[in-house]
Amino acid sequence: MHDTIANDQGPPAESYGRRLLHRWLVEYNPLYLLSATLVLGGMILTSRGLAREGSLYGLIGVAAIAELYALALIGGAALLTRIGQRRPAVMLALLTVLYQCDVTLHTEACPNLGTAGAWAAAGWLALFVVKLHALAWAMKIRLARSAVATAAVAGAGLALLPYVIGRLEPRHATAVVAVWLAALAALPRSDAVTSLTALDAWGQTVLRRAVRATWLLTGLLFGLHVVFWSTEHALDLRALACVALVAATRWTRSEVRTWAVVAATTLLAAAVAPASLSAVALAVAITLAVRAREARRSYDEVRATRPGAAVPPYRAFTGDGAPAPVATAWERVAVDGRPASLRLLTGAVFSLYLAIWTLRWSGGAWPAHVIPLDVLVTVLVALGVWRLRARVALAPLAVAWGHFVVQARLVPAPRSSIEWGGASVALGFVLLVASLAASYRLRAPRATPPP
Repeated sequence: MHDTIANDQGPPAESYGRRLLHRWLVEYNPLYLLSATLVLGGMILTSRGLAREGSLYGLIGVAAIAELYALALIGGAALLTRIGQRRPAVMLALLTVLYQCDVTLHTEACPNLGTAGAWAAAGWLALFVVKLHALAWAMKIRLARSAVATAAVAGAGLALLPYVIGRLEPRHATAVVAVWLAALAALPRSDAVTSLTALDAWGQTVLRRAVRATWLLTGLLFGLHVVFWSTEHALDLRALACVALVAATRWTRSEVRTWAVVAATTLLAAAVAPASLSAVALAVAITLAVRAREARRSYDEVRATRPGAAVPPYRAFTGDGAPAPVATAWERVAVDGRPASLRLLTGAVFSLYLAIWTLRWSGGAWPAHVIPLDVLVTVLVALGVWRLRARVALAPLAVAWGHFVVQARLVPAPRSSIEWGGASVALGFVLLVASLAASYRLRAPRATPPP
């Protein structure tokens, strides 16, 4: 009788102790982090001991232990994912990312190991790619080509740059590292990771946060690698900091902020790191070119979705004097996408022009103009104005040629107060006429034709 009553009540409830153990050893298991910390600390102590004994090849063994532990983390993540424990699996995946970024500085030690170090670096790079795909399999996710390309460029930089920058002058080495950082930031990563299994709303949120944490963690660790390289090869951290500021505009939505950061960073590089201005300008060119491509793609996508859509202009009024409806941000993309792409592309072209022009400049008087380069840029601008109607490119071209006129002393600079006064009056009249011409040209907004 008592057995029948017990069976009718269902299975007995779990005890408090079992629920507590499940929470702290399954859902929020701190032992994974402790395990990774102990392994990392043990490898650091072992490598220091081997360094005191003068054993260079023992460092390869330490790196092999790190790779073996990373593979064990991937295997653990695969097991936890397949038994339904996705939360701890994500933690193991993030720990794998930590070890994926060469926390033992193995790639920095490879150039000191001769031929064996070269083979070890090549093996590390190959295993880097293998672990990347293995981690995707373990977590049941699909990596976009852009994500794989970004990771491949990052791994190749960690493996090859210690060999390259060690054979270059500090200025050239800084330029190489700057271009590498700019390329990493410029590679597209939209929809880089998608789940192969159905996820609820919270699962999608966790996926986005995990991907964001992965990018932040890898960016931090790569930055630490660059700082370590600067201590070994005298890289110019001021120039690299400018490149990092430019690369950060990759995640800036406002075009105005992008231009402000780019202009301020370029001037800052010219003031504090003139020898690396060319590298900073090249990084600016890469960043602006990528943003121009994204703006054009957004413009094409919106126009393909709503062909011929009527979009109200900015702060316009209807025929009866009432304010026109304000365009949404999504609609503004359709109007501003193409002009924005032309502006950004123009900035990229002239940043590349600045990078080539100041290639050998290291401070002091501004370098002399390279006439063939100026003529080439003028031809490109003429083609852009003719084919693309990119009239915005005429402004920086006029500045470049104006600087050439002043530098070549084709027009004598004012010296006396009378000459400065005459120049000021002439400039005032020019600005007045230009303002009136702009007002006449833009006297009324053009009506948008109906769809």
